[in-house]
Amino acid sequence: MEKKSIHSWKLLGSKTVFDRRWYRVRRDRVKIAPGKIINDYFLGVFPDIVLVVALTKDGKIPLVRQYKHGAGKILLEVPAGYIDKYETPLHAAKRELTEETGYGAGTWKQLGFFYSNPTKEKGNGLYIFFAKGVTQVAKAKMDETEAIDVFLVRRDTVIKKMLKNEIKVAGSMLALLLALVGKK
Repeated sequence: MEKKSIHSWKLLGSKTVFDRRWYRVRRDRVKIAPGKIINDYFLGVFPDIVLVVALTKDGKIPLVRQYKHGAGKILLEVPAGYIDKYETPLHAAKRELTEETGYGAGTWKQLGFFYSNPTKEKGNGLYIFFAKGVTQVAKAKMDETEAIDVFLVRRDTVIKKMLKNEIKVAGSMLALLLALVGKK
C-alpha cells in the first residue's frame, strides 16, 4: 500500500448560510492540497452533546423511549441532550439525566469523547458519562419538544436489546458498550 502524506486542510473563508435554533449550516472555502481548493464545503454546525449510562442502586439502567423525527420512529436510547452554552459537559450530563428520567446523584465518571460525524459536522461531539448508584431525585421534566417514556432495565436485558438491534441510536450503543463492556 502506498503511503501518502496527510495534512490538515487550510480554512480560507467561512460563511453561515442557514441559522436556526437547532441547526446551522456553514459554507467553507478550504485548501485541501497545493493548487486544490474546494469553494463550497458545507458543514452542519451543532453544539456538543452528552450521553448518560446510569446504574441505580439496585442495578437497573434508566433508558428512554422517544420519537426521533430524523428517523421517523420511536427509539430506545440512553438519556442525552445538548450542552448549553455556558455549561460543562458534566453539568449537562447531570441535568439531562434528571430532566429526562428524574434520576440523579451517585458517582460520575466521563468514559470518553467522540466525534459523531467529523466529515460533515462541526461540533456534535459526544461526551459519554457513567453514573453509578443513582436514585430518584425529582420528577422528570421534559423540554417542549419531548415526550419520553422511561424504563428501568436490568443490565443483562439491556445487553440482549443491544444484540437484538433494539437500540438503534449509534451514540447510545457506543455509550452502553463503554459502560457495560468496556471501562467503568
